[in-house]
Amino acid sequence: FSKDGILKGAAELVVCDDQSLTLPGKALFRNCLVAMWPTTIKSNLPSQHDVSNYIHNSFVVFLHELK
Repeated sequence: FSKDGILKGAAELVVCDDQSLTLPGKALFRNCLVAMWPTTIKSNLPSQHDVSNYIHNSFVVFLHELK
């Protein structure tokens, strides 16, 4: 597990599973991440803002690759 890997996984879950962007901010989701990675600290967990920015930036890169 890495901070970037968790961010990518959370973003893919939101986009591919048609989840709400509020999912990464919910306590249940964050608790599941901590259960999978017990040594985590709060700063390693992606926030709703982090996931939203990751999705936006990935889409911008995708659009530039289409040109």
